[in-house]
Amino acid sequence: MDKDLFKTIDSIIRNERLYAQVNLMREDIMERFGIGRHHLNNQLNAFADGMSFPQYINSIRMEVAYDLLTNHPEKNITDVAREVGFTAPNFREQFKRCYGITPAEYRAGLTIADGSDDE
Repeated sequence: MDKDLFKTIDSIIRNERLYAQVNLMREDIMERFGIGRHHLNNQLNAFADGMSFPQYINSIRMEVAYDLLTNHPEKNITDVAREVGFTAPNFREQFKRCYGITPAEYRAGLTIADGSDDE
């Protein structure tokens, strides 16, 4: 397995914000890097904890969304969802699945934790 290839793929997905494309398909990545489905799947198995392509993209989306929710309180949750490539309802579901709480609950916890109460 070629870890450098995976690092390149991962870097481009993150740096060019490809994950933000709602309709990003594995075929887009395969075509961009001139690799087949089997090769891409092998890369994910070896270097992304065996995640499927959708799981891998969603994990990146969740990392970025968590950062945005934490560090950019001026962005509303719907904007964060769009920015990382989710619809609002899908984002809520995926965030809850990943972190055990909804984005709104997470945000509310941040407000309490930092001592600011805007009510």
